[in-house]
Amino acid sequence: MTKNLRFCLDLNVWCAALLADAKGRKDTACQSLVEIVRRGICSVGKVELVISWGMLNCLQLVLQNQPKLSVLKDDAVVFIEIITTYAQLSPQLTLGGTGVIPLDDDEDRHVLETAIAGKATVLITANFQDFLTKEVQTIVSERHYIYRSSAHSFHIVHPFYIMSWLNQGQIPDINQDFD
Repeated sequence: MTKNLRFCLDLNVWCAALLADAKGRKDTACQSLVEIVRRGICSVGKVELVISWGMLNCLQLVLQNQPKLSVLKDDAVVFIEIITTYAQLSPQLTLGGTGVIPLDDDEDRHVLETAIAGKATVLITANFQDFLTKEVQTIVSERHYIYRSSAHSFHIVHPFYIMSWLNQGQIPDINQDFD
């Protein structure tokens, strides 16, 4: 059975894919996720990108200012334009990030709020510590959490975890018993 999936890729996923590309690596989890978003489909169903202008602006700054990435300003702008195109294919460019969730990291607060506002199926990140709130249930530490609220619930997963699920052809039901 095919589903409509809504993926919110944390900025670290985009950066890891770009770094892997620069190092000549192929088929890393992050590269595969970016390709899935680009195509708008995976083995489980149609994929829509949930992202916000705030996330895109922050990603552009990270790309331009992170020495390890060493991306030229013009290249960073092109990369952001490409991601914007992916979002417009859905179309799902969410305005969010009003700063109401109590997280220490402003960037991650914005990502979490975008995932909520965009009704993400999955928020994909390699950075779990900054997403811990009272609404987050740990399933597997640093690999799989679930954000639960009356407004919207979704998985927070590591890139390797989501790729494993996609390779198995199934994303677990958010309401299943994980205990």
